[in-house]
Amino acid sequence: MTISQAHAVWELCRQGLPLSADEAERCWEQGRAYRLDEPVKLPRGVEALIDQCNWEVSSSAGPGVAAQAG
Repeated sequence: MTISQAHAVWELCRQGLPLSADEAERCWEQGRAYRLDEPVKLPRGVEALIDQCNWEVSSSAGPGVAAQAG
């Protein structure tokens, strides 16, 4: 888990979403992008952090895997 991913997990917990934080951690550990299932309004900084973590996962997976995910 990268520092950004750990920070995003912490921020989700801080926002009162511990189950979402667990799901995000599982997704990133499996090399998948995380999408929040519930329609929750998060601060822009947290949304940007999640986007960054998803980008990290897609860029480290390689071009073939990233193309399949999108």
